[in-house]
Amino acid sequence: MRQVNLKSVVSYIKKHQAVLKERLVFISIFLVIAIPLTILFFKTYEQSTALEEKKIEERIDSAYESLRLRLSSDFSLENSRSYKDYGILNSITVIGGNSRLFSEFFSYPDSSGPYCDFDSLYRQCRKGLVGHFQISHSGELLTPFYPDTSTGIGKSMWDNFSFDDQEQRKKTRDLIQHLLDVLDIKNGLPKRTVQTLDSTEAIDQLYDEIPDLQIPTRVELTSEEEALTYMAETAKNDTTIAPDIPIFNGSNTNVNITDLKIRMTSDYMVFFRTIYIGMLPIVQGFVVDKGIYLNYMTQEEQLAYAELPYAIELVYEDKVLLTIGKYNDSYEVRTNRQLSPPYERISFKMYAGPTANSAGLTILFSGLILLVVVAVCLVTIYRFTRSRLALAAKRQDFVSAITHELKTPLTAIKMYAELLQNSWVANEEKKQRYYGQIASEADRLSRLIQNVLNLSKLDGNRWNVQLRKERPKAVLDDFVATYSKNIEKQGFELTVSIDTDANNVAILIDRDAVMQILMNLVDNSLKFSKNASYKMISIELRVSGGDMYLAVRDYGPGIPPAEMKKVFQEFYRVENEMTRSTSGTGIGLSMVKKLCALTNMKIEIENTNPGLRTKIHFPPLDI
Repeated sequence: MRQVNLKSVVSYIKKHQAVLKERLVFISIFLVIAIPLTILFFKTYEQSTALEEKKIEERIDSAYESLRLRLSSDFSLENSRSYKDYGILNSITVIGGNSRLFSEFFSYPDSSGPYCDFDSLYRQCRKGLVGHFQISHSGELLTPFYPDTSTGIGKSMWDNFSFDDQEQRKKTRDLIQHLLDVLDIKNGLPKRTVQTLDSTEAIDQLYDEIPDLQIPTRVELTSEEEALTYMAETAKNDTTIAPDIPIFNGSNTNVNITDLKIRMTSDYMVFFRTIYIGMLPIVQGFVVDKGIYLNYMTQEEQLAYAELPYAIELVYEDKVLLTIGKYNDSYEVRTNRQLSPPYERISFKMYAGPTANSAGLTILFSGLILLVVVAVCLVTIYRFTRSRLALAAKRQDFVSAITHELKTPLTAIKMYAELLQNSWVANEEKKQRYYGQIASEADRLSRLIQNVLNLSKLDGNRWNVQLRKERPKAVLDDFVATYSKNIEKQGFELTVSIDTDANNVAILIDRDAVMQILMNLVDNSLKFSKNASYKMISIELRVSGGDMYLAVRDYGPGIPPAEMKKVFQEFYRVENEMTRSTSGTGIGLSMVKKLCALTNMKIEIENTNPGLRTKIHFPPLDI
């Protein structure tokens, strides 16, 4: 059983403690760098995400405001229209009196008609206009494009004008009547006589009695001539109005006008308001095709969001009126707001997909790369430092080993010399044996010193390479002649096997390098197989095709597979320094590797079970 040196054990433990401390130091350095950087990158990512969310909110606000302002502008323009435009005739002041002209709405609202002005917001070709209408104080529908034939002015128009599209006009009027009935948009005074009251009190009483009437928001001043012209279409007997209801007050009167409101069906939108001429209520409004109107009003959004990851919905009482853009199941509602009056019953919904924070992901990816680079750099520095420290430790071990290796032959030489010097050996045979031991130890010392000197030359690039045409067989013969006795003295048998083809082959080799290589390989075999049951060293010189190689084999324990790549490192020893039982400095195989590389040769090692076989491949034979 091998004995473990206590001092070596303590040294081993201290060494591993030092390694652990070094690792902890490098891990701490990495954490000191990585933790702040990670926090910084995640904070930056969060800020980037927040910025992307803010951009989405800004885009939503922009889309909402843009549509709201466009609808409000359109509404304001129509809402501010004079009450007179809804009649058949308009009275305008000219030199010497007043003149009556047909209203703009008298023309049929068709995109092919002569009055389709593409700069006007009130033509069907621009916003889906179906037609304007009024509901008189008696509840009758009046349309400027299809006058009531029961009145004087209506009958006069049908008698004096030719309408090619009369049937179409009638169908449109019937459609408007149907929509008003469906949406319950009507007008009518109480069927009783209203006592003559102060104007303000009379209007208040009407509001109390007719709660559906709307509250006026603006006042338009009109003359008696303008009012009479406007009301010419309704100038017929009306039993619902008492003759004492005040309409005019002097030459001018106030026309109170409410804001437009909206009601809609699945296909149409009806805008309507109530006006009060004096105390007389009249409903005015117009009908638009909902699809055409909304598509026209949202042209900008349709162009802007056709390819963007957003979608807009206009919803009226849980029914989708219009969808802009495309969305899928991953989209979510980002806003749900009501539009401003009179569109307050229409909801503006905007959808957006998950926040695509590409900039933030780039930051995180860059941060990850940076952390990986830092980690790789620290690992590289750690390994470099460890390799330097390991090399320093190996050098220290080498110094200890070389000291021991030098002291051993010197001690033996000194001991035998003292025995002979003091004549303590009387037997002549013993004297000769001691002289031989002194010579052997001197040779051993010489080889050791020569190895150290050769290694120094190789490390300092001072090896004098002398490539000459030589026969490897001749070099091998010289080695066997000079080294076989040393092999036999250590109790080993040497066998040499040479191919017949190799006898006369001459190639460019460095004789000294080959001798040094053979010496180191044989010394290694003797050293590590001294406890082998079969003590033999085999040397082979073979030719295989264009390859010629020299092989040295022993029958020792071989080399563990995990150590195969390490044995060529300087000062590396397979055995643990605490428990190693063989002598040596760990420079033999590293020097062989360097000599092979320097002289265009290759080295190969393999376990042969039992033993180790080392092959030295000479330069190709055709060189």
